[in-house]
Amino acid sequence: MGRWIPHKLSNFDLERQVDMSLQLLTLHPNFNWLDHLVTSDEKWVLYENHHRRAQWVDADKQQEDVVKQELHPKKIVLSVWWSVHRVLYWELLPEGKTITADYYSSQLQKVKPKLKTSPLHGHKVHYLHDNARPHTAKTIKSLRATFHWRVPAHPSYSPDIAPSDYHLFSDMHRSLEGQDFKTKSEVEKWVKKYFDSRQPEFWRKGIESLFTKWQRVVDKGGHYV
Repeated sequence: MGRWIPHKLSNFDLERQVDMSLQLLTLHPNFNWLDHLVTSDEKWVLYENHHRRAQWVDADKQQEDVVKQELHPKKIVLSVWWSVHRVLYWELLPEGKTITADYYSSQLQKVKPKLKTSPLHGHKVHYLHDNARPHTAKTIKSLRATFHWRVPAHPSYSPDIAPSDYHLFSDMHRSLEGQDFKTKSEVEKWVKKYFDSRQPEFWRKGIESLFTKWQRVVDKGGHYV
């Protein structure tokens, strides 16, 4: 069966993927600028994380039932900012709330002071995020300009080269399997425990994999890696 891909890429999209990946590969070649990179993204966290998997049972036994996922499951948005060092800031949005430009602006203003107590303090920050509409609103661009952060290029429709998607959230998704939360407080406790349990090499690997990802995009002519 063919694999699922995020978007059907046009020839223009493919060329843009290659051009931006080449630009990123050659950005500041004289020092490891990824050590100064902060990336962010959002993820839906389900309250009930059922997963149906193959079961080995004796011939005279019945397999365990698995509850089918509801059409509109209860869920909450997790926003997270992180680097090669660790999670810089995270929060769960109020239940029923989604990201808007105004809300994203208020989050960024909470993130900036966190840099002063992180290993990134005193360095020029490179801020990598995707092209979701709230992230690219004019008000957000104006706010970022006051922070003096550099914003590396990131092509549209590219979760395969977004560290949160290909590394952090995929690992978190596997860890969430089987979890059943009743309240937002329970979700918060689990998320905190999850972040605290990840070793320093986990965060570094997620960011440093970008060079390999960008090179593979170039080698594959812009197609998903």
